[in-house]
This record gives sequence, structure tokens and C-alpha cells, in this order.
Amino acid sequence: MSKKENVKKIKKYIDEVLNTKSSLSAKRPLKQDKLRNLFCTVLTELQFINARAIGMKHDYAVDFTEYDDPFFKIISSLFKLHFTEKQRSMINWWLYDKFLPSGDILILNDNDTHEEIPTETAEDIWELLQQSKLKDEEENSD
Repeated sequence: MSKKENVKKIKKYIDEVLNTKSSLSAKRPLKQDKLRNLFCTVLTELQFINARAIGMKHDYAVDFTEYDDPFFKIISSLFKLHFTEKQRSMINWWLYDKFLPSGDILILNDNDTHEEIPTETAEDIWELLQQSKLKDEEENSD
């Protein structure tokens, strides 16, 4: 059964139970969802661009550093407008340090519990930034 058929079936049940005509609409994305999606897209694209530049330099001895540098400066400045220094450090770690050219992947551990903190995806970094933001707000409110 398709999603559309399921929706029609649910609408029919609601109409029967309430004995009225009803309508259903798709959930509108929240502002936070839009920001998360945008952030994840930007981070994933930056990761791709960085990996491509490293690959081009390694495989073909073509160095795009001078060409890419102004773009990365602009992106860095935009990050400064929106993120704290601590948050930018987390983003930069994920973009430039986590994935080593050797293929090894660095992990992040909680200082208190020594448990591994999920950082595999841009979504993980988003969640980490949100937790950091909440923690900073709690500390500043005291």
C-alpha cells in the first residue's frame, strides 16, 4: 500500500469517527529543520570540495589551494558570523582533521565518561553543536 493510499485510508477513518469532512496536510518543516538541512548540506559539500582538492593534488599534482583559498576565507567569515569559536573548532576538526589522508578516522571521546561521541556525519556534528549551544546557554544563565 502506498503512502498516498495510507493517507486516504486514515482520512476516511477520521471522517467516519468524527462524522465530518476533514483534511490532512503534510507537516511543514520547522525553522530548526531547515537550518539543520542547510548546515548539513554545506558541511557535506565542503567536505567533498576538500577531498577533491586533496585527491587532485595527490593523483595529478594539481594544486588548487590558491584558487580555492578566497572561497574558504569567505566561508570561514560566514561561519564566524554564526558560530562561536568553540563551534567553529568542532566544524573545522570534522572538515579537515577527522578524516586522515591515510584513510584512518579520528574519534572524539567525552572527557568525563570517555565514551565515543558520534561524529561520522554532518548530522552528528549538528547535534553536537546544538548540545554545545545548550550547555553554553545554561552556563551563561547562572
